[in-house]
Amino acid sequence: MLGVIINAVTVFVLGLLGSLLGNRFPENIQKSIMKFLPLCVLVIGMSSALKGDTIIVIISVVLGVIIGELFKLDEKLNTFADFLQRKFVKGEESNFSEGFINGSLLFCVGSMGILGCIDAGVSGDYDLLFAKATIDGLSAFFLATTMGFGMAFSGISLLIYQGAVVLIAGFLAPILSPDVIANISGTGGITIIAICLSMLNLVDYKLANAIPSILIPIIYGFILKLF
Repeated sequence: MLGVIINAVTVFVLGLLGSLLGNRFPENIQKSIMKFLPLCVLVIGMSSALKGDTIIVIISVVLGVIIGELFKLDEKLNTFADFLQRKFVKGEESNFSEGFINGSLLFCVGSMGILGCIDAGVSGDYDLLFAKATIDGLSAFFLATTMGFGMAFSGISLLIYQGAVVLIAGFLAPILSPDVIANISGTGGITIIAICLSMLNLVDYKLANAIPSILIPIIYGFILKLF
């Protein structure tokens, strides 16, 4: 669990630092950062979305969103974000939930985290998670300069999610073939693109409802193993 803890703490600390320093930037710099950062997120999303089987990715996204809507995951995650804000953040911050949900999705949906957790759980190799911690920490810092404290607290989601994957790593390892990993990346990439569009205020997605999409390629891989 060492790699998972370091990843989560890095996101929290650098996200917290970014949120504290962001208000010190002149308003014109904050606006410029907010215009260009979504484009970086878009590039990350597109590079992932092009991987995997297109049909499997589309089915995964559709089924995942249906499951998310049925269980009202976006509403529940917003409620949790509001609880964290009341408990730990002094004063009102209008974009806390947005930063928390965007950060949670951005840092959890990629295949790199799953592979890193599998390595950590099966062989005790933390190298991939350490590399991910560096990438996530830098992303959290710059995103938090405009999205606030919520981005830092997404480290909690990261800790819970990756910790769970490490615990079931022995079960997941045989299922995660290269094709399944590619489908996870493709599905996660679509979600990251949705984050970009939401950050640009072009669309209003219930982003958390897409979380189950990541599980569909894994379930598909499990079914293939059975037959």
